[in-house]
Amino acid sequence: MRKTALLMVLAVAGAANAQFQISIGIRETGSTGAIGSNGGATGGIEWVNLDGQTLNMDGTWQTFTFNFQNDALTGFAGTTANGAYDGTRGVLEHIRIRNTGGLTGSQSIWIDGITNTTAAGGPTVFGDFEGHAAGTEVMFQEPNFSGSTSANLVAGGTSGVDNTVAAVGSSSYKVSFEFVDNTPTRWVRLTTNATAISPNPVIDFANGSSLSFQIRGGEPVPEPATMMVLGLGAAALLRRRKK
Repeated sequence: MRKTALLMVLAVAGAANAQFQISIGIRETGSTGAIGSNGGATGGIEWVNLDGQTLNMDGTWQTFTFNFQNDALTGFAGTTANGAYDGTRGVLEHIRIRNTGGLTGSQSIWIDGITNTTAAGGPTVFGDFEGHAAGTEVMFQEPNFSGSTSANLVAGGTSGVDNTVAAVGSSSYKVSFEFVDNTPTRWVRLTTNATAISPNPVIDFANGSSLSFQIRGGEPVPEPATMMVLGLGAAALLRRRKK
C-alpha cells in the first residue's frame, strides 16, 4: 500500500516535467464560407508559431491562443507554403503535437472550446463537441491518419468525442496515441482533412483575428487532500527504508 502511494506521488511529480509542444497548421484555401464550415483541402499549409507553446501533461486544462498576422508562419506543405499570410481566410488543417518531453507509453489529451475571434465579429465557437455520441470522430481524424506522421506512432491510436470530460459544457474531444520512441522530433499531425463530421473548418486569419482552444494533457491531478495522504504515506515508507 505504501509502495503504491510512493509510486503515485512520484508519478505526479514526474508529470510536471512531461510536456508536448503545441502549434497549428492552417491551409490557405481562400474560402469565403462561414467560420467552422467546410473550407476545402486545396492550398499550401503553414505552421503558426511553430512549437512555440507548451502543454504540460499534468491533468489540467490549458489555453492556447494563436494571434494571426502577429504569430510567425513556417511553410509546411504545398508549393504556396511560403511563410507568409496569403489572403485572410483558410482552414484549420491540423494541430501539431511534438514530443519535446521525450514521453513514452500511451498518452491522452482532450481538446475543447475551439474559437475563432475576429476584429469585426467577435468570438465564434466552432469546436465544442456537444451533441455527439461518445466515440464519434468530429473535426479531427485519428492520430495515425496522416501519412506525414504515421511512422512516428504505434498503430492503434484513437480519437472521438468524450461525454464525461469537458472544459466547458459536457463534452470534449479525446485523442490517444503512443510514439514509437522518445525522440524529441516525433510529432502528431492531428488533421481535419476529410473527417466525416466538421472537416476542414474555415477560420479567419485577418489582422486582429485569433484562434484559441483548451487542451487537457493527461489524467486529472488528485485533489490536495488526496495528495497530502499520498505524500504522508510515501514519507512514512521512506523513513522505514532509512532505518
